[in-house]
Amino acid sequence: MNLPKNVWRWAFYDFANSSYVLIYQAFLLPIYFSTVLLTKGYSLSAWGIANGISTACGIVLAIIIGKYSDKHNRLKVFQWTIIASFLGMSAMSLAVGEWASWVFYIYIFTNSVFIASLSLSDSILPHVAEKSSTYEYSGFAWGFGYIGGIVSMVVVVILQRVLSEYSPLVFLSVAIFYLIFSFHALNGLKSAVLNVEQAKASQTGAISRRRKIALLIGYWLISECITVIILFFSIFASKELGYTNQKIGMILLLVQLIGFPATWFGGRLVRRIGDIRLLGLSILIWGIVIALMIMKSNGISIYVIAILTGLTIGNSQSLIRAQYANIIEKSESGYQFGIYSFISQAAVSIGPILYGFASDALQSQKIPLIFLFVLMVVGFFLVRWVMTKK
Repeated sequence: MNLPKNVWRWAFYDFANSSYVLIYQAFLLPIYFSTVLLTKGYSLSAWGIANGISTACGIVLAIIIGKYSDKHNRLKVFQWTIIASFLGMSAMSLAVGEWASWVFYIYIFTNSVFIASLSLSDSILPHVAEKSSTYEYSGFAWGFGYIGGIVSMVVVVILQRVLSEYSPLVFLSVAIFYLIFSFHALNGLKSAVLNVEQAKASQTGAISRRRKIALLIGYWLISECITVIILFFSIFASKELGYTNQKIGMILLLVQLIGFPATWFGGRLVRRIGDIRLLGLSILIWGIVIALMIMKSNGISIYVIAILTGLTIGNSQSLIRAQYANIIEKSESGYQFGIYSFISQAAVSIGPILYGFASDALQSQKIPLIFLFVLMVVGFFLVRWVMTKK
């Protein structure tokens, strides 16, 4: 793989953070909240509330420390958010056993600082990639993250078989994995220039402030659908499809296996078909996935869902990250990606709460899923309008 050294090392943070997103957010914690915490007085909506509160805190933190990192040592600030995320994961690992009621609050802290760390990582992209290569490098890093998810998932499944489903060591393995590879990324980026002067940072692709706001609203709507599906898929598969945790884990693993080559290829495909067409194709596939989920797919069709999800989940998210990186000023990338985090996660601070309450009230996730997809389509047409406007 003929990639610059700085891109390789930056990609290792995606490799590291995928363990948290896949294992904690998409696999272990949704089921833990809907089973174990139900015996502690919590409802299904608690998972949505925890994500909503933590997201709101995380995006505010991302803006503040992002702006700070533009004027100070970006890598050092990034390091402290990684350490804070690791400490939060470690505390949660200890709490899942004897102090289960504390998991709700520890998760809010952990997810808040984790969101800030993601924003800082994204702010590094304009500094390690030329504009012509942004889509390819973003796609590679995002896809490479799926490999990290696979490795971490294998470790978790083995530990669950040897220990127990919610053993503290199962959760702690994710925290250790995250720390090791995050610091590998940090060490590799020490020689990279991540803070630049305004005069040297101008981006020729910059757009007006009004168009940028409209673009960010489009990102907001698209991101809501994707993130809420990730957060609630395990609950849907467990409660409405009756799948075991092991089968859910195998489906998530298949998504990761497909996600790496699909997302890297998607980043390269942009040069041929354009970013708007690729985004439209990704959203079309999301519509098929949601339709199959609503039809209570079983047997081979659930693996079709996994394959289609693997093809689109990384491409849709990686593409908008790279697209945004091409229209901002490098000198204020921390602040700009803090704003990006605010917009891409803003609906997530509301979406999971409303989605959780709606699922509780309707005793099903079908109608909420349809509504989310409508928002995604609206978001796509808004992005398309902005990016094709002369």
